[in-house]
Amino acid sequence: METPQPPPDFVLRPHHIALCAIFVLAYKDFEFKGFPPPFQLRLYRLLLDEVSEVTKPRSAASLQNLLTGWPEIDNQEAQRMISSFCSFKLESADQLVNFFAGVPPLFIEKSDEDEPSIFTPRSIFGYFCRRCFVGFLKLSVPGVIKLREDFALWWRGKPNEGYDPIARDKLNHSGQQIFKTIDDAEHWASADSYEQWLKSLATGDETISVESIRNFFEQHFHDGNDSGLRQHGLLNLCRMHFIRAEFSAARKLLLEAINVSRTSGDKLTLQQCMSLLHRFPPEEGQEERRPPLNEVQPHLHPLEILYDVKKLMDEKHEQPLTASFSKIVQAIGVYDYWFEHRFSTLRDTDQWAQHAVQAVVWNAAGCEELGSIECDTVIAFTPKGGDDNNRLTCILNQAYRRARQGFYENALAMLLEPCVWKGLAISDYGLWAQEVWHILALRASRRGQHRLSREYILPRRPPGDFNPRHYLHKVPSSTNNKIADPLYEVIQMKECDHASVAIEPLLTALWHAEFLFRIHYYRTGMILLADVGLEFGLSRQCKRMVENIMPQVITGKDVEQRALAAFTLARCTLACDDRTANSLQDVVYWLAMAEKDYLTLEMYRSATDVQYLLSVVYHNLGMETERDGAAQRHIETEKKQKQAEDAPMDDIVAILDVVSSVGVALSLSR
Repeated sequence: METPQPPPDFVLRPHHIALCAIFVLAYKDFEFKGFPPPFQLRLYRLLLDEVSEVTKPRSAASLQNLLTGWPEIDNQEAQRMISSFCSFKLESADQLVNFFAGVPPLFIEKSDEDEPSIFTPRSIFGYFCRRCFVGFLKLSVPGVIKLREDFALWWRGKPNEGYDPIARDKLNHSGQQIFKTIDDAEHWASADSYEQWLKSLATGDETISVESIRNFFEQHFHDGNDSGLRQHGLLNLCRMHFIRAEFSAARKLLLEAINVSRTSGDKLTLQQCMSLLHRFPPEEGQEERRPPLNEVQPHLHPLEILYDVKKLMDEKHEQPLTASFSKIVQAIGVYDYWFEHRFSTLRDTDQWAQHAVQAVVWNAAGCEELGSIECDTVIAFTPKGGDDNNRLTCILNQAYRRARQGFYENALAMLLEPCVWKGLAISDYGLWAQEVWHILALRASRRGQHRLSREYILPRRPPGDFNPRHYLHKVPSSTNNKIADPLYEVIQMKECDHASVAIEPLLTALWHAEFLFRIHYYRTGMILLADVGLEFGLSRQCKRMVENIMPQVITGKDVEQRALAAFTLARCTLACDDRTANSLQDVVYWLAMAEKDYLTLEMYRSATDVQYLLSVVYHNLGMETERDGAAQRHIETEKKQKQAEDAPMDDIVAILDVVSSVGVALSLSR
């Protein structure tokens, strides 16, 4: 990569004087100052951070507190230097002039007979000191007086005009500078409008976002007639609309960005535009077409290849998980290529994106432990309280898995932790709010709180992807999922005692689940197939099917699936002809497991079915005490179900109020 040129203009600010004071106090007569090495190291790091100007400059109080808080100030010379800096004052313009008169010895080139300068002129410290000195020489008398006044206010932590934009006029040569160069009369590009763009993008202010990004790329970057950067502004606007799911506006701007990139010959931006175009959902009437995939190229961003995994994971495209794993390997290779050739990614946390994607793919393959390890890796190595989407995605997935296991309060507490949401952008806040809502809806549907779901939870659903069949079975399909939709049809037919009607789509769904390696769906489909097979008198074959998959679900990575499998296996065992005492004891074991799991999940209706059958089995075994206990638990579970239907919704109201308050706080935080 080419080294960028330094900015052509320079404005002397109050914090530049403070940094020059540190240079003078610390490095003039440096050989006679016995600073301890740890103190020197901290001082170098502080000055490098401030001189490089990669972050906002520190205030005067921050600099003083940082210097006085170092543990290596037991040295007398270090204490004397820090004390001199903390008491540094410029009472008049003459003192400011005298101060800058002592700056040149830091960088001035001396003759061979004299001692060498403290900093070489082309070093970062020498360049900074020289630039500050030259900037001071160009000031007029009013400019020196104004700079001294601004520094005095800045040193005391009061508002000042030292950081206001400088008015530049080519025709008017009066002002704060007595010597003006060509660059001093030009309005050169600055990052202020781009900073405003990032803030408005995070808070969701579309009007300011569009205006800020256009102002940034319309600035004076060079002396040419055309900046050649218009395609970058259009691409940023496209990304903004794409994140907000405003696909029609994004597509219109993206086509314009593609034409501008081709006209200007910007191949890299053109490639980014084409990659973004491949992310768009299919247009109306083209839903059946398979989305295009990115081919590996030297300058293709690795995240674009990872996004292809999302397309391959969609069951309607009929791609096995091996294709997803292949894309992940390609993304890792491209990222390593970028790292070796020192290409710049958008952020350092991009390296954890492939781990977040692997977690989703491993979970789809039924390897929950591997998926959990990948999620833990992302969470462990990404900072808290930031806006990293990789970390947020892993936390959301972990929280929903906990809710699936019946730990609803724990999952909600995990999401409501301030370190999860306090740094989110508005677009990611929507994902977070959706996940909180999904957990509330999941708990209400399992408890059988249909009125609460219908009258309060569903009307307050945040915008975003939503499949009502996840919580309500008696609704038409809104997707074209070749695996999940037939399974939902079987469950719906079971409610009507006509599950045998859905045997053909169930077998088709099982074939797709096995071919696409969607193990979770495959396990559930096998359990439902065994349940339907009981209606045809195939008890032994059904029992064998459930027993074959039982080792996979017995671990309890999906408690609801284990409960259904245990209940189905118990019914298959009862349907067999040999109802011996040993077989009934096995039935008791599986029913007890199903009862415990359903109660953990607070699925009271299913728990009552299990408890009723368990009491019947105890009666056939002659175990009257256990039978009465099961009957009593059946009564208590029915009471819990009625209480859940009439339970107050104060906790849900409080949680949704917190979600709304977080959204308001995030929109105003920047």
